[in-house]
Amino acid sequence: MVFIGFGFLMVYLKTFSWSAVGFTYICSAFAIECYVLFYGFWLGVMTSFQLIPLSVQLMINADFCAAAVMITFGALLGKVNLT
Repeated sequence: MVFIGFGFLMVYLKTFSWSAVGFTYICSAFAIECYVLFYGFWLGVMTSFQLIPLSVQLMINADFCAAAVMITFGALLGKVNLT
């Protein structure tokens, strides 16, 4: 839903119609990666530093984080340009 849904939702914009899906993929992948790394870092700060435990629950939370980033991306896209 995050990758395809938000990408095709932003296709209606006249200036960003051709690159909306690509920017959605890039921003979503970066948001998921940042969530996993920051979660692992702060979990290590609270406990002892070990490997980051990857689980289905962590990926679902990272997907919700990416959805929040995409909603914000869509809200800002009407007012500012990508640069």
